[in-house]
Amino acid sequence: MSRLSIFLLILVLLSATAVVTVRHQNRLKFVALQLQEYRYDELQAEWGRLMLEKATWTRQHNVADDAKKRLAMSAPSADKIVTLELNKNHSDLE
Repeated sequence: MSRLSIFLLILVLLSATAVVTVRHQNRLKFVALQLQEYRYDELQAEWGRLMLEKATWTRQHNVADDAKKRLAMSAPSADKIVTLELNKNHSDLE
């Protein structure tokens, strides 16, 4: 074999090795990207749940504020609270 053939063979082998290496790195990067996208989706879902929870707490707070301000309502005093105890025995109802 001539020196040119050996040189070209070495270049082909180096090129093939480079292609294999780059493809492997691309696969690893793609897997990492998919994991990050999955994590992003999880965080988006959690963010949505937190915003829903925040809206729920805000709505309850607004109801209490509206009752106090617009309707002039207040919590009853302890002597005005009546507690009822229900019978657990259903046969008494008959």
